[in-house]
Amino acid sequence: MELPRVSDASQLTERTAAEDLAHRIIAKGQQCDPAAFALWFQQCLELQKLTDCKELKLATWRLLMGGNVPLQSANFERLDAHFQWYDRGNVRESYDMAAHRQNMHIRWLLLRGNEVALARYMHRDDAPVSVAQARVRVARLSGPWRPLRARWQARSAHTRREMRDTLHYLVGEPIMWFVVPPPPLQRKQVLFWAAAAGNRLHSAPRRRRPLWQRVVVALLLACTLLGALAIAHRASIASTSDTRGDRLVLQAPDEASA
Repeated sequence: MELPRVSDASQLTERTAAEDLAHRIIAKGQQCDPAAFALWFQQCLELQKLTDCKELKLATWRLLMGGNVPLQSANFERLDAHFQWYDRGNVRESYDMAAHRQNMHIRWLLLRGNEVALARYMHRDDAPVSVAQARVRVARLSGPWRPLRARWQARSAHTRREMRDTLHYLVGEPIMWFVVPPPPLQRKQVLFWAAAAGNRLHSAPRRRRPLWQRVVVALLLACTLLGALAIAHRASIASTSDTRGDRLVLQAPDEASA
């Protein structure tokens, strides 16, 4: 077996090191607040030693885009400012990048332990949200599906307004029938509260039955109708025969005397 050349081996080592560093960077970005992450990023010795960060740039990008990684938006912007992943003058790329950043930030907000940031994210002056309320709202959209409890809770107009705002912040609008919400949110709960709270819900298109199924249903209905008519006809015949029998019984004495 031919051994790799020195240059190939060094490239392989650098590539592996870049991937390892990318994992470390993203893990640090998930754990740290923006100020602490910016300081760590600035003082990272591995970053300072890199003469060509193309491999690290690509490895970090693949990790972020390939696994629905939860990451605070400010930390993502810090990485983007360093690696410059997209052309800021391109409207389409800017729009797509903003959508990716928002998606990662919401996934980060929904991680356990980030309820303070989640409550702050959903807070409005006219509709304040506490940490406890944020936990309750997320609980309604996650965990095992309990339809009876959900319907009972949805009777409250106040609860419906709360969930309408929550879905607006965490899922967006319009809510599609095929929506795949960020974990730990569950699809059934999201669709139920979207309908109950009056969010614009794009329902699933009605599926027409295949022709053979419609023919079978029509035949079954026809057979049921014919069976009902046959039973009614038999009942009518039986009633008529009983009436004739009664008449014969009443006429019998008269015929005998004659």
